[in-house]
Amino acid sequence: MAVDGKYGRVTLEHGNIGEDEPVIVFRANDKLLPELLHKYLQLCLAAGSPDRHLELIKNSYKQIRQWQEAHPDDVKTPTSDASKRWMD
Repeated sequence: MAVDGKYGRVTLEHGNIGEDEPVIVFRANDKLLPELLHKYLQLCLAAGSPDRHLELIKNSYKQIRQWQEAHPDDVKTPTSDASKRWMD
């Protein structure tokens, strides 16, 4: 079972992530997620990621944009404990 720092243990349908491997969960209500996915797609393109991976990113982007458009009141700026500087 993978572990996300904000949401805790994450269950997986395919179970192919190690029990102690950290993961990050991004939700569709995260206002910044479409931009993040766009930038991630650019990085993957530059790195030579396979087409299947690129298509998964594009599909996720479309689904999230559609969800955000359908639920504008639920879209928000992400929050966590911003007082901690984790990139030091």
